[in-house]
Amino acid sequence: MNSIFSSAERLLSAEHVLSLRPLRVAQLTRGWAVDVTAADLVQVAGPVDAARRLGAGRGDLGGTEVNRALAWMLEDRPEDFGAAGQIVLGADAVEVQAGARPFGDSLHVIGPECIDGMQRLRVMADARDRLPYDHLQQSVIRLEIYCGHERERARRVYDVADRYLNPSTAQDRLIRCPNILNLMRGDWEKGDFDPRRGMTAGPHRQRFSMADVTSALACLSGDPRPIAANLAATPQGREALWDDRDSPVYRSLFHGQMTPVGVMRAVEAWGSAHSALGTMPRKSRQGYGHLIEYAPELICWKACRSLPEPLPLNNLHDPKSDFPWVRAIERDLPTVTVQTAERMVARYQAVRPERTRPYKAEAPELGLWMELAE
Repeated sequence: MNSIFSSAERLLSAEHVLSLRPLRVAQLTRGWAVDVTAADLVQVAGPVDAARRLGAGRGDLGGTEVNRALAWMLEDRPEDFGAAGQIVLGADAVEVQAGARPFGDSLHVIGPECIDGMQRLRVMADARDRLPYDHLQQSVIRLEIYCGHERERARRVYDVADRYLNPSTAQDRLIRCPNILNLMRGDWEKGDFDPRRGMTAGPHRQRFSMADVTSALACLSGDPRPIAANLAATPQGREALWDDRDSPVYRSLFHGQMTPVGVMRAVEAWGSAHSALGTMPRKSRQGYGHLIEYAPELICWKACRSLPEPLPLNNLHDPKSDFPWVRAIERDLPTVTVQTAERMVARYQAVRPERTRPYKAEAPELGLWMELAE
C-alpha cells in the first residue's frame, strides 16, 4: 500500500486503539472495508470487559445454538467462517500506515465500537487457546468500519436489522439437494414442482408444493413404520425432516430414483385419501374420532397399505409400472380410507381405554401412531 489514509487529522493517542495487520483495505463511499484473518482478531473480544469497552449491544451469549454452529465452522471449515457475515465497527478515526513490504500495512481503529458481530468476535476469542495460529489464519473476516455521521447511521440500521431479515429455514436449503434439483428438471406434463417458499404457478399450470409432496411421499413410503408420515404431518415436523438431509427418513423419500410420475401418483393418492376423510360425517369425529381430525396422515398412510390389490410402493417411481394406479387411487382408495378410519378409531379406543390428556395433544404423537399401525 503506497498511501496513508486517515478519517481525521490526528495522531495515535493513549485512548483505546485496535491495531490490525489487514490483508486488504478499501476506503468506500461511506466507510471502510477491511479484510483481516481470525488470527488477527482473537485478541479483540478476549478481555472480560470487552463488551463494555467496545460498546456492544450484548455481552457474551455463551453456548447458544448459533454460537456453537459458528465455533464448529471455525474449527472444521475456517475458510467458510468469514462468509457467515461481516463484522461492523464504529470508530472515532481510522488510520492506515504503509509498511515496508507487501501486506505489511498497519490499520489503527481509534475508539473502536462493535456495532454488529460481538458473538463472532467472542467465538474467535474462545478459539485462541485450542486452535493453532495457522488454522486461524485460514479464516478471512470482512470488517466494515464507519466514522462520523455514517457511524450513527450504522448504529441506527443495525440496531433494528433483524426487522428487515426474512430468516432462512430448512426448506430454503432444499434447493441445494441434488435429488430435488433433478426432480425439478423432470417432465411434469402440465404442471411443475418447486421446493422453494413463495413460489406460485402460472394460470394454466399446476404447482406441486414441497409440503404436499413431502406428505404424499411419506404416506406412500416403503417404510413399514409411519415415522416419515408423522414428521410430515406438521410444519415443524417437515422442517425437522428437511433439515437433516443425511437422515434415513429424508433419504427414503428424496432419493436419486424419484420421478415426476411417482410424485404425481403419491400426491393423487394422498389427496384422494384426504378427500375421503372430508366426506365423513361430523359425528364420526367425536370422542376417539378426534383421531380423524388430529392424525389424518396416519389414516392416509394406513389406507394406502390396506387396498385389496396392494399398491406396489417400491415401484412408485417406475414410469413403466403396469399396476393400475389410476383405478386404485380413484375407485378403491376413498372407500378403503373411510373403512381404515373407522377401524383405527376403534383401535385407538381399545389401546387407550383410559386417557388423561386431550385428544389434540395425544393423537399426533408418534408413540400412539406406532401402536395403531401394528
